[in-house]
Amino acid sequence: MAGATLTAALVLASCQTTPLPASPEVVAVAMGDYRFSYDRSISPGRVVFRARNDGQLTHELVLVDMPEDFPLSIDAQLHSSKRQAFPTRAYLPPRPPGSPGTFAVDLQPGRYALVCFVADPDGQQHALKGMSSEFRVR
Repeated sequence: MAGATLTAALVLASCQTTPLPASPEVVAVAMGDYRFSYDRSISPGRVVFRARNDGQLTHELVLVDMPEDFPLSIDAQLHSSKRQAFPTRAYLPPRPPGSPGTFAVDLQPGRYALVCFVADPDGQQHALKGMSSEFRVR
């Protein structure tokens, strides 16, 4: 009986001193034809991106880090004749219409962008047709 009481006390004590991790923030991203729709107020920490292709075309989601001091927006950067490469943080492979996809990342305060580099039959990437979006984590 004393052993069971001691075991119960140890279990109870360990439950009280070990906090559970916070639930990650979830960002729902709708990938439409040539646009991303989502809430851009994203907090630092673990973030789960749940994307769904709501368009009629195949789309992908590439999350890139952007330097804070970079003078151009992501759209201007993509249309520049001197594109600069940014580190890829996460990648959701191409998804056909109606298809979902999810990834989780740890984000620090900073500047980020979502981009779709899938090309249409005309050879132009979706990013050049407006499928890019920039956000800041604060």
